Amino acid sequence: MEQYLKYARILVPVDGSQESLRAVRLAGEIARTMHATVYLLYVSPFDKSTDEGDVLWLPESIVRPAAEEAHEIFIAALKLLPNEILYERVHRTGVPADEILRFIDETNIGLVVIGGRKLSRVSGFLLGSVTQTVLEHAHSSVMVAGSAE
Repeated sequence: MEQYLKYARILVPVDGSQESLRAVRLAGEIARTMHATVYLLYVSPFDKSTDEGDVLWLPESIVRPAAEEAHEIFIAALKLLPNEILYERVHRTGVPADEILRFIDETNIGLVVIGGRKLSRVSGFLLGSVTQTVLEHAHSSVMVAGSAE
């Protein structure tokens, strides 16, 4: 029973990538088994106060309002969670690794399920800098969701 309480809160950092969507699927299955709440956290580097309007040389993902991007990412992630799972969506602005680690501590997260990148069979897993930082500094258990290939 104590183990169930430890993993009552599962964090999944999402960014719209296939890796993060794999993490959402895995976290959903774990949450169903553990009767846990899933926290979907999206961290954007910009918000309305930093949006400058039309800046033609910047990618649309940076220029458009962060809330719109967050909404789209959350919608894609929620489609992958089992219906009976309790969840919360959280959108923050800042440096992703820093905000993820801060959220873990503030919310007493027991388990983080985060996406990893697999480049090839030869090179094996090459983790992104955010995943690596979370693995090294999180005050919780961390599971890296890899591809099924």
